[in-house]
Amino acid sequence: MDYNLYYGVKSNRLLIVSNRAPEFTTAVKNTLPGVFVVRYNYDTSSLDDIISKIDDKMQHRKVKSIAILMHSDETQFYICSTNEKVLNGDSLIDDPDINYFLKSLSDYCHRGSSRLDFFNSRLASNCVKYQLCLALRQLTQCDVGIWPDLMGEEYNGELYFNSSDIRPTKTALDGYQRIRTVGKGAFGVATLYRNTNKNNLVVIKQINMLDMTAQERQLALNEAKVLSLLNHPYIISYYGSFEMDGVLMIEMEYADGGTLAEYLIGRNTNLLPERQILEMFLQMSEAIQCIHQRNILHRDLKTTNVFLTKQRKVKLGDFGISKIMTTKLQALTVVGTPYYISPEMCEGKQYDQKSDIWALGCILYEMTSLQRTFDASNLPALIHFITKENFAPIPLCYSLNLKKLVNDLLQKDPLRRPDANYLVEIVPDFIDFITDSNWIQESSEVELSNEDLLNRSVVYQFSSPTNLTPVQLPFRIQIVQLAVSQTHFVALTSDYSIFTWGEDKHGQLGHGEETPWKNDPQCVVSLMDKHITQVGAGQHFSVFVSSTGLVMTTGDGKYGALGHGDWNSVSRPKLIDFLLKVDVVKISCGNYHLAVLTNEGQLYTWGRGNYGQLGLGNLQDCCFPILVNWPFNEKIKSIQCGPDCTAVITDNQNVYACGLNKCNKLGLNRPSLFKLKFKEVPFESLFTKIKFLEGLQVTYVCFGECHGAAITTQGHAVIWGSNIYSQRGKLHVSQNKPNLLQLPGYSKAQIIDCGPTYTLIGTDDNAVVFCGTRFSMDTKALTQMTSMFTSEVIARPKVILGLYATDEQIDKGQLLVLNSLKAVGHNLMITVDTFLRINS
Repeated sequence: MDYNLYYGVKSNRLLIVSNRAPEFTTAVKNTLPGVFVVRYNYDTSSLDDIISKIDDKMQHRKVKSIAILMHSDETQFYICSTNEKVLNGDSLIDDPDINYFLKSLSDYCHRGSSRLDFFNSRLASNCVKYQLCLALRQLTQCDVGIWPDLMGEEYNGELYFNSSDIRPTKTALDGYQRIRTVGKGAFGVATLYRNTNKNNLVVIKQINMLDMTAQERQLALNEAKVLSLLNHPYIISYYGSFEMDGVLMIEMEYADGGTLAEYLIGRNTNLLPERQILEMFLQMSEAIQCIHQRNILHRDLKTTNVFLTKQRKVKLGDFGISKIMTTKLQALTVVGTPYYISPEMCEGKQYDQKSDIWALGCILYEMTSLQRTFDASNLPALIHFITKENFAPIPLCYSLNLKKLVNDLLQKDPLRRPDANYLVEIVPDFIDFITDSNWIQESSEVELSNEDLLNRSVVYQFSSPTNLTPVQLPFRIQIVQLAVSQTHFVALTSDYSIFTWGEDKHGQLGHGEETPWKNDPQCVVSLMDKHITQVGAGQHFSVFVSSTGLVMTTGDGKYGALGHGDWNSVSRPKLIDFLLKVDVVKISCGNYHLAVLTNEGQLYTWGRGNYGQLGLGNLQDCCFPILVNWPFNEKIKSIQCGPDCTAVITDNQNVYACGLNKCNKLGLNRPSLFKLKFKEVPFESLFTKIKFLEGLQVTYVCFGECHGAAITTQGHAVIWGSNIYSQRGKLHVSQNKPNLLQLPGYSKAQIIDCGPTYTLIGTDDNAVVFCGTRFSMDTKALTQMTSMFTSEVIARPKVILGLYATDEQIDKGQLLVLNSLKAVGHNLMITVDTFLRINS
């Protein structure tokens, strides 16, 4: 029998279709004669079941190519629900079942010119597709294509389907240009689009209904239902909803100023003016009044669900778990974010609109204090605080009216809380009561308004006590973070702007060009709409993290530090596709490597690994992020990279480190049996506990070239490693044992950094303390940072700079705060915040 004949025509193709695949009925209906078709149920089939179905169909026949249709998201294909089998870069490496399944598929193909085609893919980027195709080719020895529709970019779909019936037709998203992902939630992804017909920006929340239970689908549909009932200037506008291939699309207004949570984080320690607080709170109150008048409870009010425009106008959003109260009965289901849930919800009692009022009070408290109303490390403790304890008073600078308002909103008894109607009536009177005397001008040349003009940051370059040079940044900016390397500088401001300056030979400044040096800070235009919340700087590269957890890098790719899967350099910030499936919350840079921490506590590292600083158990460089195996029963809370090492601090405040252990700067030398001698450990390629820091309650660590330092919860500075330059601030110390630094007076350490031959400490009374060897430099050689001409050894901690306001300035409410302190070779970079206290 000629097995190549099938239904009277020659058969050279196989089509494998999941019942969850987009347009699977269209694909099967329009399959060409002679194409073998194998259909399977995603929810009930295993990998073995799929192979068995193919065996039954093929009966030892071979084909030239195989088409595969299964549903996918931005990072992976979903093969079957049994054992949750997915196809992505990780599963190809780590899952032997996936390997066997794909090799088995390739066995059905003729050798030589065979191919695998994946159709209707939703993989997010070409880089993700390229990496997956490359890995699949190596595994199966077949050509591989991943296509966004049923035709394929090279019309490979014509090999399997009737092209006249499946050519792409106009879809619901035609007329929308995708820009970027702006948020990820429990039920879907929010994506920013440009409506090309109206030329305006909109957000489309995409919710995959196929992967949900009935209850989850109801919650997802609820947001569209609630938004359709509301039309208010301070509520996110609803433009419509539609369904596409099992995905619910909710089109809504785009708030271009981010969230209130991001805005408050950007304030750092700079308190908001009372007028601004009350005006924003009034807008929230009017939005809550609107939904309560329609018998709707929001049930998830929090700062991340309060959106802002660039003009700081409030837009209340995220009504996914809102409840429409159709009767007089009160709600019973416990929902919402734990930090904002009311006492009655904590106790399982009935609740009503007054629970939204409690959450509104928590938001108001955060706006005044820049911290959560109630906080705890676990849920039982948090519930105890909410139901039994009192919150800390708001700052003294605010008026009695505002203090009373906070107290009224946060009454444990819901009956004693005001309703939204009362708030809308009384808050305008509080605003009118604020007089012009509450607004103090810092300079007669600058007219202040209710915008963010009460605070200012200045970055100084400090090369000697008599040489404090300000960096020429824009006048009224507020620095949230300053990242430095030996080659360049990156500043992040409170309005999400990025300024870079210094060497740009490798494109590390991100301006799309390579120049020897830029002396004046310039804004990185390509990042202006990306809502960057963290920055980092290594030797010849920069890294940026957005509020949605996306990571971008620019600069020198020599050691793979850019994480793009190659060793190439780029001169504009480029997205790291390998991290698209995770939400990055913290980053840290070494000289040539990086570490990132996700919201789930996972640690990824990449870049140079010559001393084991990646923590992967080897000394190899890596050009893409790799998940670090974390074998300890502790959660990683923070990360810190040194020049050639990496350290993490856990929830138990233990410190683990890996990398170069020169002069025992990582504290990893091992004591002998009787602890009389220590065995030197030159480097460590796996994360290892720094045992002598155990029990000290470390909150921050840093590393120089040959010593390390830490700050404890008590404000103590601890130093270990080499003392050849007196950088440990004490004579006659062993590099194998740490010493406690005795700071001048009763100061406590708040900032610490290790230079090449010294240690810097910023204290709680705004002093800069120095110990070690200090080199003075020629200011004309500032940009080269090389020409030192004098040195001085300071063996004991010494205050080299104090930031103090005069009595006259204090009387006017003008204050100074030490924001950050960075060692840059033998220069210091100091960020100082100046702000005006708000008088009640």
